[in-house]
Amino acid sequence: MDDPRTKDEDKRRIIGDHILGVAATVLARNGDRKLAMLLANVVSVRYGLDPEDQSWDNLWIDVLPEDQPAYTEETIEQLKRLFNDIGERRSYPVGWVCVRQVLPEVGPGWQSQLKAQADGERPTNQGRRVRLAPPKFTEDGLWFTNAGELAVYRALKRLQDSVLRSEETIGIYPLAGGRVPGRTWEPDVLVTYKGRAGVIEVDGPHHNGRRAMDRTRDHLLMDAGVAFVDRIPVEVLDSPDELTEALQRFLRRLDGAK
Repeated sequence: MDDPRTKDEDKRRIIGDHILGVAATVLARNGDRKLAMLLANVVSVRYGLDPEDQSWDNLWIDVLPEDQPAYTEETIEQLKRLFNDIGERRSYPVGWVCVRQVLPEVGPGWQSQLKAQADGERPTNQGRRVRLAPPKFTEDGLWFTNAGELAVYRALKRLQDSVLRSEETIGIYPLAGGRVPGRTWEPDVLVTYKGRAGVIEVDGPHHNGRRAMDRTRDHLLMDAGVAFVDRIPVEVLDSPDELTEALQRFLRRLDGAK
């Protein structure tokens, strides 16, 4: 039997994500792309219950530590007015907004890993989020945040090793953290091919409500010189043939991108 608490938590996140997505789209449409991109970089959002007054008009927003300073009192008040306008028209009013740092994942051995970070030992790719728990997904000395990213990496590596010619091969850079105007991002996979750079994002079901924010983010990456951005639906990952076909199509489009 499904746990009703899980269903309730999913509903809170869906409502919060919908409000956030509509707000980011409105901001981008009105020319405030900087603030729209700030929302696009939110880690998670939840519309929920305030434990003190038991009201349901609260929006809890978890952000990366480097993004939190951008949420000034003035910015939060501006967002609160926008969130409330959207929420009331969708029957989910927002009376209070809390912006907080996302909590790091930690596990056994966190002390030694934290000391290693302090001593300057880093993973070979730029993971921005604090990772003190032992990484679950690693290969070739690289970290991955989930099984989907690892599956895409392995499929790209098969193309690199056995399909593409050595003089026209690809470079594969998972979680290559970098900066574009006003934002610091960590694309799932950066691929270089024939003098061009492309980005692959693995889209899960949660992306269905955030298409507008994803498109805005894609445009910002392309404005910064990325030739092509493609998104791999998580459902494709279960079929090696479909995944390979999707990645070969990505490379053809990247090759033809201007």
